[in-house]
Amino acid sequence: MRTRVRGSSLSGPVRSRLSALAGAGLLLALAGCAGAPLRVERGPGAAGHLDYLTRALAAEPAQREQIWQAAQQEGGGDQALLHRALLRGVAGHSGYDPAVAETELQALLAENPDNEIAAVARMRLEDLRVANACRRDVENLKRRLSKVADIEKRLDQERR
Repeated sequence: MRTRVRGSSLSGPVRSRLSALAGAGLLLALAGCAGAPLRVERGPGAAGHLDYLTRALAAEPAQREQIWQAAQQEGGGDQALLHRALLRGVAGHSGYDPAVAETELQALLAENPDNEIAAVARMRLEDLRVANACRRDVENLKRRLSKVADIEKRLDQERR
């Protein structure tokens, strides 16, 4: 009988999440290049926003705080709103608040921003939803495990 071997040391939700992020990035990059004539962009485009998020995710906490402080100085506009919302969902700085990040991303999408900004906002919003669902599942499993441990303790006491 053959034994299945994983192709990577990453598995489960981590691998799925990385694959989804890479796939979304590829789709966004392809969508920007497909058949459209070359045009001058107002901002960095979807790839630039994804690069911004990637740098924030890879940064050390002190660097994330600097990125957060810089984002606070960006002012208004859809790009600045997107950057702040993206950063709010990344732990390691004073503005971290995933619930507010979701709210800000939803508000940004309600304003019908440029396609690139909307695509990145939708991708990050889905990523935050998946992460929050995972956290809820973990908390539920912890509660259930605690109940099982309590039952086992009670049964041990009854046996004595």
